[in-house]
Amino acid sequence: MSDISISGGVPSAGPNASDVVTLFERHRAALRASKRGWTIFALVVFTICLGLSIYISNFYPERLASGVPRIFEYFGTIIPELQWDTLFEGRDADGRAVPGSITYWYTDFWTYATLIWETILMAMTATLIGAGMAFVLSFPAANNLAPNSWIYWISRRFLEICRGIPEILLALVFVFMIGIGPLAGVLAIAIHTAGALGKLFAEVNENASSRPVEGIAAVGGNWPEKIAYGVVPQVAPNLFSYAMLRFEINVRASSIIGFVGAGGIGQELNRVISFYSDDRVLAVLILVVLTVTVIDLISERIRHRFIGRENL
Repeated sequence: MSDISISGGVPSAGPNASDVVTLFERHRAALRASKRGWTIFALVVFTICLGLSIYISNFYPERLASGVPRIFEYFGTIIPELQWDTLFEGRDADGRAVPGSITYWYTDFWTYATLIWETILMAMTATLIGAGMAFVLSFPAANNLAPNSWIYWISRRFLEICRGIPEILLALVFVFMIGIGPLAGVLAIAIHTAGALGKLFAEVNENASSRPVEGIAAVGGNWPEKIAYGVVPQVAPNLFSYAMLRFEINVRASSIIGFVGAGGIGQELNRVISFYSDDRVLAVLILVVLTVTVIDLISERIRHRFIGRENL
């Protein structure tokens, strides 16, 4: 029975209306108390974890303060001994570089340049392969687009495995399988790229509007047609932006996995660190940093031109 009575044809609140308001306020207070309790619990857990991490890693100010000067000591050992009077001197009559000159410092410049170019090509190839795999797997890995729950679960777990294994560990495995060289590095970075981009692509797909997909389904479109015509045109700019960002990351990754024999400038950097520990280390590091900076600037311009400045 309703608690609203009619008097003179006009509805009036029953005697239990105040009780309803009181019950609502009591329920809201209980929800706020519960939320406050969970917030306090989360802060306590976070504080405990933060304290444990500081204790385990010995992240103490005095230790950092004592270690900072050692950084400058290391760089002091790899700074070249350049001399102003011979700084821009070339090679002598015998074809030897003059000590104290930039030419002497960068005696192996063309070797470094060749390996840096190899590093860029490794990153480019790995990005194309990884982005292609991620593009294909991102649609079944999207919760709103997966044909069924099993395909969704398998796609998600596969992407997690791909990005969960570090590139350098994958490179070690492939170096053991196929030997030292760039191919091992390309495969390692491509697999990790597929996992990382697959997750990002899937999240972009989940944020896509469902109206075009529903419209294609209403006229009898199948699953591939819904993806090709209803989702891809919406998400293509974001996918391209993420792929370009990953290319920048892969250039840096290609410089690291060379330490395990997977090709690129990292292999040369490992060699000079192991055998020289002198100014050649700094020479290679400067070229790597300049290369990454230039690639970042170029890829940023390409990304902005593709997605349109109005979307920034």
